[in-house]
Amino acid sequence: MSNQNPRIGGSQRGSPLALLLIVVLSVLELACQPKDETPGTWLRGRDASEDVSDWTFSEAVDEIFIETRPWYGIPHSTTIWCVSLDAKLYVGSYGGEKKWWEQSVAHDKRARLRIEGRLYDVELTPVSDPELVLALDLAYTKKYDMAEVFGEDIPPWRYYAVTLRSRQG
Repeated sequence: MSNQNPRIGGSQRGSPLALLLIVVLSVLELACQPKDETPGTWLRGRDASEDVSDWTFSEAVDEIFIETRPWYGIPHSTTIWCVSLDAKLYVGSYGGEKKWWEQSVAHDKRARLRIEGRLYDVELTPVSDPELVLALDLAYTKKYDMAEVFGEDIPPWRYYAVTLRSRQG
């Protein structure tokens, strides 16, 4: 007769089911909306069916959500800041190293934004024009009071232009 405890190293009946339950619960836990600095996965909301030619409504919103498509296939979402300039929408990121969502966008420029509960399928393009970057720096400083948020050491920012994706095909 074996003294081996079936729960410790021995075989268990039902262990595949237990493993499946753990995997399902883990996926459900991960499939949450982002909050503050905690990332999430799939964004939920109402699909925005209208074309947006004027993004100034976003100025009333401090944080929006972005969902990107990492190489491993499970969406990554997080909160970000945005500004509208000349009725166009821009999102930004700061610091020396690119954030996870930026790394995903470098490989697949498609993304989804959630603004006030509405989902927008978009493409993001890095902004490289120095004059536009300066204008966006000023717009971000005005909207978010960068000195209050970061103190005297305001980090450099990278910006991305937002374009709605075609709903065809």
